[in-house]
Amino acid sequence: MKGVAAVGLSLAVAIESGCGGSPSKSSALFPPRPEGCPVHLFHEAPDVPTTNIGPVRAHCGLDVADADCLRTLEDQVCKLGGDVVWGVADKPQVDGDKNYWEGRAAHTGAPPPR
Repeated sequence: MKGVAAVGLSLAVAIESGCGGSPSKSSALFPPRPEGCPVHLFHEAPDVPTTNIGPVRAHCGLDVADADCLRTLEDQVCKLGGDVVWGVADKPQVDGDKNYWEGRAAHTGAPPPR
């Protein structure tokens, strides 16, 4: 349970420090999606047309499974209205006693007309 609380706290810090805290012009085009929404993960640039939304990052304790921490990253994409995250490394980076994943949130296709 402590690991879950630590993930939540780290996530809250990441949001406050600019990782999705205030919606950008792009993200305002796409409504937030529910936590757990489907997200396509690409290690390189997507092979489909996308609209870039912005950076996302998830910090997790070293005791949190990589798959769970990646899901935290994907949930950030959902909150920004995205369905794609790209530029994600094969393995997490380590920052002190935390693992972190980062990538770029995007939405498949062109932005909707204004």
